[in-house]
Amino acid sequence: MTYEELQSEWESESDFISCHTSGSTGVPKHIELPKRQVRASALRTCSFFNIDKDSHLHSCISPDFIGGKMMMIRSILSGAEFTYEKPSNRPFSDYSGKAIDVVSVVPSQMLHILEHPDLIPEVRCYLIGGAPLPQQIKERISAAGISAYESYGMTETASHIALRKVDPDNKWFQTLDGISVSLSPSGCLTIEIDGWQIFHTNDVAEVLSPTTFRILGRADNVIITGGKKVFPEEVEHILNPLLSSPFFISSLPDLKWGQKIVLSTTDTTHSDAFLLDICRSALQGYMCPKEVIRINEIPLTSNGKIKRR
Repeated sequence: MTYEELQSEWESESDFISCHTSGSTGVPKHIELPKRQVRASALRTCSFFNIDKDSHLHSCISPDFIGGKMMMIRSILSGAEFTYEKPSNRPFSDYSGKAIDVVSVVPSQMLHILEHPDLIPEVRCYLIGGAPLPQQIKERISAAGISAYESYGMTETASHIALRKVDPDNKWFQTLDGISVSLSPSGCLTIEIDGWQIFHTNDVAEVLSPTTFRILGRADNVIITGGKKVFPEEVEHILNPLLSSPFFISSLPDLKWGQKIVLSTTDTTHSDAFLLDICRSALQGYMCPKEVIRINEIPLTSNGKIKRR
């Protein structure tokens, strides 16, 4: 889809817009979102960032994804100027426009921005979505004095339902107006959006209040090893500052442990023993990888989420 096609779809008489889920935990699904709820979501974000007719929004994300769609729809509803570029991991490579109020990016694009500050236009705030933001990138954003927010949400909820100011010490997402959260009996996050419906997620969470929460990991990613639950995302968060090469945590069947934790890495420099020693120095015993697998690259969906399966 192009942004021109998206605009035509938005202006059509249909009460819905077409979307596809990311496919990070399976085959991408086609869904249709009610325009009434898409409008409400866009206006919540416009209110949060004080977006109006004098603002300038820019998208580095494809309109095939909800993050890209919503940037254009926010601009239509607010009257803000909207620009976009062909999605790549080298954002702003050909940009020569004016200052931007809010720009939407995924974590890999944010890394390029941090590595090439002299090529980046003036940006008031970055909106980062699509995948969890690694701790190392959070620290670099904070050190650079960049204003940025992590988003939490799904295609099914018409983009993000909560935002978190990027700060290495900030764990908590805050919901936007008209949205509350709770825990299901299984410990997963439940989202209630006023005037719409209740959404049941597979994200295991800690809920501090109906408007404040953090994500511990996905229930469908959990590894049961030796009778203990391990969330790959939690292990990755701990190891991120210690391992210099891209990696992710997964598991393999194991006769003794049921599942054994595996470190998959692109590292070609260090031995397995060295990498496992680093893991043992930082992790509790049951969380430690038992094996290292060498890979050429991290398998990712097109919007930057790890394909753990």
